[in-house]
Amino acid sequence: MISPTHGKLKIPQVVDKIDEFITTHPGDYKFIVGTDSQVYNGTVLFVTVFVVHRIGKGAVYFYRKNKVSKKYSLADRMFTEACYSMDLASKIVEEIHDKGCTFCDDITKLEIHVDVGRNGETRDVINGVVGMVKGNGFKCELKPNAYGASHVADRHTKDKR
Repeated sequence: MISPTHGKLKIPQVVDKIDEFITTHPGDYKFIVGTDSQVYNGTVLFVTVFVVHRIGKGAVYFYRKNKVSKKYSLADRMFTEACYSMDLASKIVEEIHDKGCTFCDDITKLEIHVDVGRNGETRDVINGVVGMVKGNGFKCELKPNAYGASHVADRHTKDKR
């Protein structure tokens, strides 16, 4: 994973940085995972972010990129984005519990932000994507409230590297 502040990190190091951030900045937190994707010449760039949002006081985030040379329909991309988000969320939550971090109880509030909304082309897949996310035990946010996917991750899909 990559942190704009700390550079390249492995999942255990990400959890250490999250723990450090929360410990040194007490407050109310939201944990958000979201994925955005863009198609570039037949290659799809998926960017998944893990955001630790200190409500009203800023945030820290980490991201990873996956490039896939495959043709996706819009619906397939939306489901794949949600799968990438749930995969990362599961890995980080597992590491948090393994380490016994002080914020373990708060991680149950984790939200998956999906890049679908009631307006536009993605409205036809809302029920399927939301059902999949909730069926896996996560809270799900849609656009326009899905800023983890539609703003934070989107920032890094514009960078084709």
